[in-house]
Amino acid sequence: MNLKPIFVLAVSAACALPACAAPGANADRASTRSAQAAPAGSAALGAAIQAAVAASGLKNAVIGVSVREVGSGAAVADISGARLMTPASNMKVITTAAALRVLGADWKFSTRLVRNGDRLTVIADGDPSLGDPEILDEIVHIDAAGVRKQGLTTEELIDIWAGAAKRAGITQVRELVVDDRIFDREFTHPGWPADQLSNSYCAEIAGLNFNVNLLQGRMTAASSRPEISAWTPAAPWLEVDTTKATATNGKNSKQSIWIGRTESPWRYTLNGNMKATPVEPIAVCVHDMPTFFARYISERMRLAGVNVASARIAIAADPAAIANGAVPGDTVGPPITTALERVVKQCNTESQNLYAESLLKRIGAKRSGQSGTWANGAAAIAAEVDAALGAGTAAKGLVVADGSGLCKEDRVAPNLMTAWLRATANDAKISQAFINSMAVAGVSGTVQKRFKGLDTERVFVPCKTGYINGVSCLSGFVGRPGETPRFAFSVLCNDLTKDKDGVGKAKALQEKIVMILAAGM
Repeated sequence: MNLKPIFVLAVSAACALPACAAPGANADRASTRSAQAAPAGSAALGAAIQAAVAASGLKNAVIGVSVREVGSGAAVADISGARLMTPASNMKVITTAAALRVLGADWKFSTRLVRNGDRLTVIADGDPSLGDPEILDEIVHIDAAGVRKQGLTTEELIDIWAGAAKRAGITQVRELVVDDRIFDREFTHPGWPADQLSNSYCAEIAGLNFNVNLLQGRMTAASSRPEISAWTPAAPWLEVDTTKATATNGKNSKQSIWIGRTESPWRYTLNGNMKATPVEPIAVCVHDMPTFFARYISERMRLAGVNVASARIAIAADPAAIANGAVPGDTVGPPITTALERVVKQCNTESQNLYAESLLKRIGAKRSGQSGTWANGAAAIAAEVDAALGAGTAAKGLVVADGSGLCKEDRVAPNLMTAWLRATANDAKISQAFINSMAVAGVSGTVQKRFKGLDTERVFVPCKTGYINGVSCLSGFVGRPGETPRFAFSVLCNDLTKDKDGVGKAKALQEKIVMILAAGM
C-alpha cells in the first residue's frame, strides 16, 4: 500500500495536561546547587511529615524522605535523606532528565532506510517507540485513496518504506542489512531477575526496537491442542512447538496457556492448558529483535514487489552507518522520527522500562561516540548529575546499574533525588518537557486512581511511582497548575516485606506527605 504521511512520520509530544511554567533563562545556577534559609512555615511542614512517618505503621521498613523548596533549595524535610536506597522506577526520573540534558528537548529519534548499490540498510537510532502501537495510534496520514486517517498498524508503517522502494524502481536487492550498532548487543541486563525475562517489563533492549520488542499471538484450538492463528506483527513464518500444550475444559481444568521463547527469534513454544480461547492475544518477548526485524521487513518488501535475496544484521566489516551525522547512500522513503519529548513522556507516564533503558544507552552513545552500553550510559548519567549538582555528587548519592530501576543494584539518596528534581525544574531548556512527561496525581498514568482527596484543580502533582518486590517509591513536585512547582519531594520506602501490608502503608504515607505539602501551599 502507498501511504503518504502528512508530516514526515514524526510523533510529537502533544500535552493536554496543565503545564508548570518554565523559569527564566537567567535563573541563578548557584541557587540550584545550594540550600538557602528555610521559608516561614516549612518547620511546621517538616514536623507534620516527621509525624506522618512515625504514624505510618512501617516499623521495620527503611524510609527515606526529602522535601525541598524548588525556588530556594531550602530543606523542608530530611529523614535519612543521605541514605542510598533502592528507587525502583523512580530511577526513570534520573534517566529521563539526563536524556533531556544530553540530547536536548527538541531532539528526535530518527530511523532511516538507505540504498547503496544493490543493498538496503535500515539505520537504527535506538528508538524505543518504533512500531509501538500506542505511538502508531497517534500518527495522522493520508491513505492510498487520499483519505485522511489517524493510526497505523505495524504493517502499514513498514509498508511505507516498502512502497517507497517499489516506486523508486527497486525490484531486486542482494541483501537487506539492519544496522543496530547504535547500541551493543547485550539485550538484557545481568542484574535483571532471570526468572522474569520472558515478561513484557523485561523486554530486550536493542539498537533496533520494534513493537516494544513483543509478539502477540492470537489463540485458537485445533482438536486437543491450542494453536496460534495469527501474530502481531504479522509473521506467518514463525515456528511454534505445540506439543507441551493442551486444550481441555473439564471440571478441574485451568486456564494456564502461555507462549515461551527459545534462543532463536523464529521459534516459540506453547505451554500450559487453554480452557477457553483467550479474548486478547498473548504477548511474548522477542529474542534478538534486530534479526527478527531484518526478516520482517524483507517479507514486507517481497509483498510490495521488492525481492530481497538475503537479510541480516550488521557485522564489523560493514561500513559505519553514521559518521558525523551523515547517512551513506540514498534515502528511501521518509525517515521515521519520534520527538524525544514524546518518548520521555511515555517512559515516565506509563513507566516503560524499554524506553528508559533505550534512553540510557542512547545518551551513552551520544557522549562516548561508541555503541551505547549500560556502562557508558551510567557514566553519562553520573556526569550530568555532577554537572547539575556539583562535582562528586553522583559518587556520594547515586549508583546507576540500569535506566529503569529494574535492577536492585540501583541506589539513589532521597536528597539527591530532590536536588535533581529541583535542578531540572530550574532549567529553562528542559523543565517544561520533563514536568509534562510525568503522571499527574489523581489525573493520569500510574497515579490516576490515587490521591482521592486531592483538589486537582488547585494543586498540581506531577510525579513518578516506583515498585519492585519490597520497594515502593514516589518522587515529584507539588505546586499550582501553570506555575513553577513549589516543592520537590521524594519518598523512598525499602524492606517493605518486613511489615504487614508494607506496600499499602508505604503508598498511604506517600499520599499523606503530598497532602501535607498541598495544604501548605
